[in-house]
Amino acid sequence: MNDKRTLENLRNKYEGHIYLSFHSQGEYDDFLAEAEREGFRFGESLPTEHLGEPWDIVSLLDGKKLAFCGMVSHTAFHSGGENVHRVGYAKFIGGDDDYLI
Repeated sequence: MNDKRTLENLRNKYEGHIYLSFHSQGEYDDFLAEAEREGFRFGESLPTEHLGEPWDIVSLLDGKKLAFCGMVSHTAFHSGGENVHRVGYAKFIGGDDDYLI
């Protein structure tokens, strides 16, 4: 059995908004590579086309879509809420069960 965590499995696990949080540029760039391997896209662009860009939060959407988070999404991320799931990417991908922020 393969216990590797995937972004697709994470998206399928929760209803509502899923926000991934990154604590370093390296962590974010690793995420971009993983997202591309799994077939996710930012609109029409490949995730790795955004390597080195400074984003601390990304939204994981249905249909293998990703979205950069502006002011409204940052507010939702920080306020939480019933259908807002905040995920620490390093903990999630590393296998930590306590990955929700």
